[in-house]
Amino acid sequence: MGEFAQKLFYGCIGACLGVILAAESVLAGAWPQPEGETQVIVSATHALAHRTFDQTGNAVSRGRFKKIEIQVYAEHGLTERVTLVGEVARSTDKTEAFNRQFTDTGFRRVEFGARAYLFTWDETLYSVDALATLNTSSGGDDPAASQSGDLDYEVAVSTGAPIMFMGLFGFSAQRFAYRHRPGVRPAVASADATLGLNWGPDWMTLLKSNTEYSIGRTPSPQGHYWSSKAEFGLVHRFEPGFAIEAGAFRTFIGRNVLKETGLKLSLWYDF
Repeated sequence: MGEFAQKLFYGCIGACLGVILAAESVLAGAWPQPEGETQVIVSATHALAHRTFDQTGNAVSRGRFKKIEIQVYAEHGLTERVTLVGEVARSTDKTEAFNRQFTDTGFRRVEFGARAYLFTWDETLYSVDALATLNTSSGGDDPAASQSGDLDYEVAVSTGAPIMFMGLFGFSAQRFAYRHRPGVRPAVASADATLGLNWGPDWMTLLKSNTEYSIGRTPSPQGHYWSSKAEFGLVHRFEPGFAIEAGAFRTFIGRNVLKETGLKLSLWYDF
């Protein structure tokens, strides 16, 4: 535990993309959490995959894969401009192939960092993130996969702006990140976009996209990977400080990644 705490202390000065529930509407992670306030988001995802995008980007059959993951995400407004962020994830992965089933359960990662508000220009807010991720389980036999104890570092720039679309108020947010993965593992560049639309004081729809590319050298015999995912979510606020989100996601295109389809359920609590 001492080595773990030391790694986090020296590696964590940043933040990850979060989702913030305000008193009147749901905002995206470019905005800071109000000073002294805390938000906790508990999410459960269930993903299935029967195909894999191969080296040419074609979807090919593979054994049945199922993943159930629980994520606990929290952020706290340290000051008016700095928000602390943390997340813990645990999952159960099941793979069925050649009439055999393989199950792997464990904690996957621990993340910690901070998001700093920079400035607002032309109604668009800009913030910078830094994030450290400690991988706490093996990612498989691929030499480019993360192993238990590997520590990754991420920096990102996020933007957010209020919008009006078809007479509905909402927001748009973008996040562009670079993740450094020490050792022989390739780095990862990612781009996220979120569009939120209010349908009254208690309902909101969220449209999200995520694209990831591995970059740099890789020892993987499969070569580099990339993926593009889309997610739709519906958020309902039951009372101030408490909301629930239900959504679905799918990997539409990619290379050397699973073609996943899944469901997501999240509980948001502010205090």
